[in-house]
Amino acid sequence: MTHPVQLGKYPIVGVLGEGAMGVVYRAVDPVIQRPVAIKTVHRALLDDEDPVASFAARFRNEARSAGRLAHPGIVAVYEFGEDAHTAYIVMEFVEGRTLARRLGAGPAPDVAETVALMEQLLDALAHAHAQGVWHRDIKPANLIVTPEGRLKITDFGIARLADVALTQTHATIGTPGYMAPEQYTGAALDHRVDLFAAGAVLYRLLAGRPAFSGSPDVVMYQILNETPPPPSQFGAAPAFDAVIARALARDPAQRFADAASFRASLRAAAGQPGGDNDATRVLAPPPAAPVPTFEATELQAVEAALATAIGPVARVLVRQAARSAADRAGLLANLAGQIAEPARRETFLARLGQTGRPLTGPETPRPTAVGSPAVDPAVLEHATRVLTTSVGPIAKVLVRKAAARASSAEQLYDLLAEDTAIGAERDALLKRLREPG
Repeated sequence: MTHPVQLGKYPIVGVLGEGAMGVVYRAVDPVIQRPVAIKTVHRALLDDEDPVASFAARFRNEARSAGRLAHPGIVAVYEFGEDAHTAYIVMEFVEGRTLARRLGAGPAPDVAETVALMEQLLDALAHAHAQGVWHRDIKPANLIVTPEGRLKITDFGIARLADVALTQTHATIGTPGYMAPEQYTGAALDHRVDLFAAGAVLYRLLAGRPAFSGSPDVVMYQILNETPPPPSQFGAAPAFDAVIARALARDPAQRFADAASFRASLRAAAGQPGGDNDATRVLAPPPAAPVPTFEATELQAVEAALATAIGPVARVLVRQAARSAADRAGLLANLAGQIAEPARRETFLARLGQTGRPLTGPETPRPTAVGSPAVDPAVLEHATRVLTTSVGPIAKVLVRKAAARASSAEQLYDLLAEDTAIGAERDALLKRLREPG
């Protein structure tokens, strides 16, 4: 597709992700020279006549609900705009990856990391709830973790404001496995749906597996009728069992009254002082490798070459990239990745003598097997069939790569959805993947 050069006052400098619903761009605020992310949705999706259930209402609701929140643990929303072709939300640009990707790419977090992440999540939820906003779709895919260990909540598309009913009170909207029972039954909802979802996230971190898994119907039955095994059965400290049991209570009255009490119980289970109110505490990042100091003349040459491709915002991007690049090749690879058009990208590299050099690190070798022994071949075949309807023949390659990282069918589905779709399209893909083959 053809990407715009600019949205509103914001010059576009790269693509962060795209799907059938729209595209997420990287851009720069030209007034205060800061990077931003712009989430767009195709105009055709905003013409639904039902003002409550439409995608348009959900998209505008995201801007309204997140826009009234100001907290370091919530991705900030700066502006909502529309033009003849697109509606868009301008938001804080966050370097990092979703918790879903973090869980799919490496070993499970240890207790210290788990508690640090959950404290940040619960503190951010406490702020949102105090402003009358309930997220209603807390899950690993909607939590971004920065390289420094900071957690930020994103995607308030189905949030409910306590004073403005932009989404149906009794609509079954959310993600199976993280939805509270009352989201299925149509009972009255309040902020405790987020505490249930946070409990499901905590269970996933402690046990290394979801609290509820299977097809959407199976998950619904489990949530309404069954209690998941305590996480201590999977190696977690027994002290956390009571915290999980209360967070995942089917009766909202039996759950934690608020995020602060959830956080206090979590800290007590971890053997940490309960009076510590440092809500922004994060894990200390590992020692960073020394970053080289680039000569001013070299950066000026890089800036001049980049400016021919993307304009005056090149100065901002070069300075940002220079603070973290390990060497000249890394610096140029970072900047080349900001240029959307291949021809301009090649011209940029040629100006700096980098023609033919890779833009990123070496490609991860492909696994020799079609899939991981941990995932049943029938599951892989089903996932390939479903994904092919969305992305075509490349689905087989994507499934093979995801299977090499997955330890279960549910994890495979999460990885595929995270890697190939965004927003509502991602949720729809997950639903199709979870349906019986």
